[in-house]
Amino acid sequence: MPYYGPRYQSYQRRLFAAQWNIDDIRSGPLQVTLARTEKEIKWAKELRYKVFVKEMGARPSRKILKFRQDSDEFDEYCDHLLVIDRSVARKNPVVGTYRLLRRSRAMEIGRFYSEGEFDMSPILKIRGELLELGRSCVHAHYRNRSTMQLLWRGIGAYVRHYDIKLLFGCASFPGADPEEHAAHLSYLYNNHLATPEIRTSALPGQYVKMNTVSPELLDSSKLAATLPPLIKGYIRIGAMIGDGAVVDYAYNTTDVCIILKTELITDKYAQRYSPNAECSDAE
Repeated sequence: MPYYGPRYQSYQRRLFAAQWNIDDIRSGPLQVTLARTEKEIKWAKELRYKVFVKEMGARPSRKILKFRQDSDEFDEYCDHLLVIDRSVARKNPVVGTYRLLRRSRAMEIGRFYSEGEFDMSPILKIRGELLELGRSCVHAHYRNRSTMQLLWRGIGAYVRHYDIKLLFGCASFPGADPEEHAAHLSYLYNNHLATPEIRTSALPGQYVKMNTVSPELLDSSKLAATLPPLIKGYIRIGAMIGDGAVVDYAYNTTDVCIILKTELITDKYAQRYSPNAECSDAE
């Protein structure tokens, strides 16, 4: 089994004592929580393995293959947001997860995960707490609006609790060929490019130009409707995009940098993703 050192165990005890009211976020048998035990984090990693490796074709390391858990050195420093189905009897009841890394925790490891793909310096200049979102995935049988709303209600509670000023992270198109997503990438560049003061850019040597299709050739309505669900969700709540995409060959994805000022979330979605909101599959 993976080893969890004393620092990790101490952190988990502190986390357990600071659960606040996030466990009150429910919809039927589904409950939002933060992982507070090694077993619960193991469940999240197993779901990530099932989605990223088995479904999406990521190329796992020997360690990941051995334990059948998607993991890296950042996991120890992150909070793991979970949606758990309390009605099922299977060994792993986690049906959705997000990995959350605050700046105050990232300082302990020395960087954010996104800094491996993007120049984050414009964001890092912002004062206050920042939150990196990552490793988002949902079990195939639960990929509906209700599950994603639960995850976002959990994120909303987390943002308020820690007074997060800005959210960011890598979001992905499937596959490692950016040309397959040329129209979507051009749409994002022309319609949702971040303002200069917070605009990240793909690192030299990894930079893939996004604006390759003339704007007059883009069917914006169709492209907006056919974005990958996670990116579409980000855009709907006011997210912006950094400059340049990055091909992540290990995970078989084409990544963009998502940037979201919490103050820019529209009133409609701020209400939808509040802890007391009701979940629905309706638009």
